[in-house]
Amino acid sequence: PEPTIAADKDAEFGVIALTDGSVGLFYAWLGESQTGIAARYDAAALAGQSAIKLARYFDGEDDIDRSVGLATINAITQSLFTRAGYEPPAATSSMAGLELKASDHLGMIGYFPSLVRQAGMLGVRTTVVERKTHLVRESDDCVVTLDPTQLADCNKVICTAATLINDTIDAMLAHCTGAEIIAVLGPSASFPPEPLFARGVSIVGGSRIDDAAVAIASQQAGTGLRGCSRRYVIERSNWPGTAVLLARTGA
Repeated sequence: PEPTIAADKDAEFGVIALTDGSVGLFYAWLGESQTGIAARYDAAALAGQSAIKLARYFDGEDDIDRSVGLATINAITQSLFTRAGYEPPAATSSMAGLELKASDHLGMIGYFPSLVRQAGMLGVRTTVVERKTHLVRESDDCVVTLDPTQLADCNKVICTAATLINDTIDAMLAHCTGAEIIAVLGPSASFPPEPLFARGVSIVGGSRIDDAAVAIASQQAGTGLRGCSRRYVIERSNWPGTAVLLARTGA
C-alpha cells in the first residue's frame, strides 16, 4: 500500500518476498521522493520476476527504484543466511548494544523518536541531522538540525538505514570525523555488512521476518510489521563474512 505518514506511528516499511519465503524490507517514509511507488511497482506485475533483476534497481536514479532494489537485496541476504545456517545475533536493545553515558555526545542521522527519548532519560546530549524541515527544533538536551557538519562533535553516531535509499550515506559518514563508534540501524540495512564496515561503521542492525505470509497480510491490513520481525545486530568482530556463508551453501 502507498505509505501513509501519521503522528501515532514512527515508520512504515515495504516488503519484498522471495519464493523460498525470505523477506526483505525497505523504509517507506522518506516522503515525496517515494510518492507513487505503489503505482509504479504493481505487486502483481512484480510477481515471478528474477530477484537479481529487481536487486539491480538499487543502482537506479531515484528513491523508488532504490527502495525496491534494496529490499530485494535484503531478501536475497536473508535467503543466504537461512541456507548457510547463520543466525545473526539478536538485538538486546533498541540502541543495538550501544552503551551511552552522560558524558557522550550522541549524533543521529535521521530522527529516531524512541532513541531520542532514551538518550534524554540518560542525560545524554543528542544532535539529530534531518532532511525534514518541520522536525527542526532545539532544547537543552536535543538539537534537531539540517546541518550535517554538527556531527563532527559527536563521539557516538546512530545512522538510519534510510540513507541507503536516498543515497546520502557516504556524504553523512564523511561528517562523522569525531565518532569512535558508528551504528547503521533499520530494516533497510539487512544486507551483508562489508560495504558499511569498509566505510568505518562498527555496528549494523537489520531485521528478519520468519513468516512472509503474516508480514504481507499485516502490510495489506495496514497494521505494520510490529510483532512480525526480529531485530539483529552484526558487529565487525562477530561477522563471519559473506564468502564464508556462501561456502557453507556450496555456492
